[in-house]
Amino acid sequence: MRIEGNDQRLAAATAIQLQQTGVQQALSPKTAQQQDAQKTGKESTVPSLAGDKVSIKVELPRNTVDTLQKMGNISDFLNSVATNLRQTNEGLSAANDIVEQMKASLGKIIKNFPPYPIESRERMEQLMSYASLQKQIISLMTPPPPQPVYEKVKHLWEGLTSGIGGAIQTPALPMDAPDSHVKAASKQLDVISGQLSLVQETMTNSVMGA
Repeated sequence: MRIEGNDQRLAAATAIQLQQTGVQQALSPKTAQQQDAQKTGKESTVPSLAGDKVSIKVELPRNTVDTLQKMGNISDFLNSVATNLRQTNEGLSAANDIVEQMKASLGKIIKNFPPYPIESRERMEQLMSYASLQKQIISLMTPPPPQPVYEKVKHLWEGLTSGIGGAIQTPALPMDAPDSHVKAASKQLDVISGQLSLVQETMTNSVMGA
């Protein structure tokens, strides 16, 4: 099955290693037609939206094709997996953007010299901005990736989404938080940002078969 699109993550998602159903996949942007005669499977095309195209070939053994045909349309099945994985990636990217903004707010406090007094209006404004961003990330409900990718990132995902309702947990800071707490929160945000990137990298490697 060949999926073409201008979103590399969406294309990669369609090449997901469906280990539980025995699906084998290979990235082949230029030589897919050369291998058609050697492979057994189904092929379908999804037109790209715009811009450059990324081609992914998914090779399905005959027994897997037959099984998926009984379940429904194969193209719809793979498109659903691709859509779910794309939504996860977009959610993680949005979360990372918010975390970076939260770090920027704290950075303005940390880097100011001389240090802001606790009662400083400017300092409180940065902490208010931080609290507002924290509410955004709590309300950002990122869906977990589909199987079997989820199994690859399960231990990372559970640690990252340990907040209420599966939200990403970030450190809380009251308006009178001392500078030491602000610095500690900033370091914790660095860890969270690294976890977000690691989940995305692990997902990509799982899809690409790395």
